[in-house]
Amino acid sequence: MKKKLILLFLLAAFMSGHVYGQYTDGTAIITALNKRVREVPKGMFTLESRFKFADGEDTITHRGVCYFFRESNPDSIAHFVVLTDGKPVYAFDGVTFYQAIGADKMWVTETSGAGGLKRLLGGNIMKRNLIFENLLRVDRPNFRPSGFDTVEIRALQQNGQSLLRLTTRDTSIETALGNVENNKIISTYYWDIALPDFYLTQFAGEVWLFDGWQYNQHIVSAITPLPAEARLADYFDPEKWAAVFTFEQYDPNKPVKRETELIKEGDQLPDFTLTDLEGKTFALKEQKRGLLLLDFWYKGCFPCQLAMPKIERLHQKYADKGLKVLGVNPFDKNNDAIKEWLQTRKVTYNTLFDPEKQLPKAVGIEGYPLLVVADAKTKKVLFVETGYREELESILEPVINKHLK
Repeated sequence: MKKKLILLFLLAAFMSGHVYGQYTDGTAIITALNKRVREVPKGMFTLESRFKFADGEDTITHRGVCYFFRESNPDSIAHFVVLTDGKPVYAFDGVTFYQAIGADKMWVTETSGAGGLKRLLGGNIMKRNLIFENLLRVDRPNFRPSGFDTVEIRALQQNGQSLLRLTTRDTSIETALGNVENNKIISTYYWDIALPDFYLTQFAGEVWLFDGWQYNQHIVSAITPLPAEARLADYFDPEKWAAVFTFEQYDPNKPVKRETELIKEGDQLPDFTLTDLEGKTFALKEQKRGLLLLDFWYKGCFPCQLAMPKIERLHQKYADKGLKVLGVNPFDKNNDAIKEWLQTRKVTYNTLFDPEKQLPKAVGIEGYPLLVVADAKTKKVLFVETGYREELESILEPVINKHLK
């Protein structure tokens, strides 16, 4: 028995080395993998996807089975259906996109009127992870054979399986935050390819955002071909699912009705009382003079981090002249960790915590960062800016100069 195990191990090692020896270039491996994926015009695979935010507090996991049919359409995405626990969660027939909403409702969207399927998928983590369009592409490469500056290739054994692991890294030093330790963005991708059949078992991406990893992982089975006569309707037929789902026409271009519209110039800043990093209370009603600059941010928000050095410079320049800069953080919970994090980045303006998210809701926040300038005495809003722009500092400074008395 022992001799047999040794023989099997040597055989596996030989096969790994044989296949591994053919591929010593990252581009060649990805090109070969794309070719392998494309060999199945009709097939299915299982998928488990995980996504973790950079703040380390949230992990989203999805599981499903995908049946696909590589038929050309304007979106260059195969026709497909994704089933979870035997029920469809997403489906696309080349014209119409179906999305399950809860247990008994399904949105139906004509993709041509919505700007195409890719626009519908957008930045939605749940959709993009569970659909994993890389394996469903029709008219373009499934994976990019470029865009990295560091490559590592190695063979390994995992759970009794021989794998070829390709690691590609795209590194860039981010200078916008100044001379800060670990001030860089590193984007790393892993391809785990089963040997000797050369099918993908895992595709994962990690992004180092200054001091924390954010990752996106897809664990997939080998693609199993479907019978030549198989059709999408065999796996997803809306008429058959009508007994389970109510189908509702969905218009993604319809303006979203918001509970509170985004605060605008001329509005009154809503009253609030919040606690700062030192546990001290800050009450808006006690502010009688000068200007307030509210910076709505959280640690996992990359654009927020880019904006901070610019806001800090304004704080240093105008604090003695009557400008009070206040960060408003509705997500991060560890005061000591955030205090240390801000000190490392030399951010000295105060931050208020709002765990109930009362102030973001009251101002109708649409995205982060949100910057609001208001008169401290009258509470009148003088300027509103959503998001980050490179010229943010030069946009804010004239507003501050105009209204500081």
